[in-house]
Amino acid sequence: MTFIDEFINKHPVKSLTINNVVGKYISCGKSETGLIIFPGGGQDMYSSYDLIDVYEKKYKVISLSIAGFSDLKTFFTFINKILEIEKVNKIIVYGLSLGGFIAQHYVRVNKKRVIKLILVHTASTKSKTVIKKVIIPGKIAYFFLPIIPLTLLRFLVRKNAGKAQVGDLDVPSLWKKYSPKINLERRMEFINRFGLDFLNREYLNSFYRLGTNMEREEKTWNGNVFSGWSKNILIIKTSDDPLAQDDGMFKKYYPGAKVYIFHGTGHLTPFIQFEKMKKVIDDFLDLKN
Repeated sequence: MTFIDEFINKHPVKSLTINNVVGKYISCGKSETGLIIFPGGGQDMYSSYDLIDVYEKKYKVISLSIAGFSDLKTFFTFINKILEIEKVNKIIVYGLSLGGFIAQHYVRVNKKRVIKLILVHTASTKSKTVIKKVIIPGKIAYFFLPIIPLTLLRFLVRKNAGKAQVGDLDVPSLWKKYSPKINLERRMEFINRFGLDFLNREYLNSFYRLGTNMEREEKTWNGNVFSGWSKNILIIKTSDDPLAQDDGMFKKYYPGAKVYIFHGTGHLTPFIQFEKMKKVIDDFLDLKN
């Protein structure tokens, strides 16, 4: 049995219906302290399998899917119901890329139950980089979504996603430089097994609608909400990320946050330098090996 078969057997997908939306998630581990994983755009519940595999030994890990949800309020009700079912009292929130945007919104309205927030390769909808590289192209693409065949869409994503996330960096050489061979083999197992199957119209509609929700909500934000709490926030970023640069907004929102900057891995640090990122997170969570 391959690693991916063992992992999937050990982590079955669960379903929960909220307001006529069937939400899906994975949960594992036995702690009353939870680690909630908000996956990035173009990812599903299994995409953070390495994070799940490591931290389920310490926490109750819950990995989420956004598919089917069209507003933040319903999605957050779904999450809080999961926490009730799974008997989780306090949580650490991890958000990658799109998931980091959503995680910020979730914590703002559920701060009392959150003990730590980890934001990875994410930013603000007010960021000039995000507006130019993500929001405007996303709105144009969504306009044409009804007439684009899914097969063509998946082909375009597969062909262009790497370039969009790393720019001129050579991804294979980065894997060889930073990551053990077993990590790449397992990542390729998941890619070859699932490909972009999850990239369907339901998922893309949720991506767009939650995104517009966040864009609207952030217009009301100021820097006061986390002024005394932002020491509980870890921001992981790279100097050469072509997509997720906050352009100074995080200094305003999270003035006391701990910031760790990687170099030379674009938007893909969690995959290419997982071991180093884990050490940064462990130090932030004060976990001893």
